[in-house]
Amino acid sequence: MANKKKIIISIVVGLVVLAIVVAGTVIALNVISNNNAKTVVPTKATADELRLQAEAARKKADTATSKKLLLEAQQQYKTLPKTDANTNAQVDIDAQLWLLNHPTTPPATPTPSAAPATP
Repeated sequence: MANKKKIIISIVVGLVVLAIVVAGTVIALNVISNNNAKTVVPTKATADELRLQAEAARKKADTATSKKLLLEAQQQYKTLPKTDANTNAQVDIDAQLWLLNHPTTPPATPTPSAAPATP
């Protein structure tokens, strides 16, 4: 009788351990799949959309957002295959970033001097 109790207790404990392992595996797989779902696979369309959003932010004078979006687009273009269009887009983004970092100021208008110029 005592041996049968030990066997039954061993089977119950084994089933509980097995249930815990299966539940842990299911939870781990769900966490991994949720993390993978959040990553964006870069495509030309997503990079172009980021560039359009950056241009809209620049028009609203939001240079910080524009720079951030341009840098994200640039990173996506770097992961895309090397083609002339993608290389040109990267160069264009470099130029836009440079222009954002170096805003143009209108040239100073010369002030007329008080004394007339003598030839």
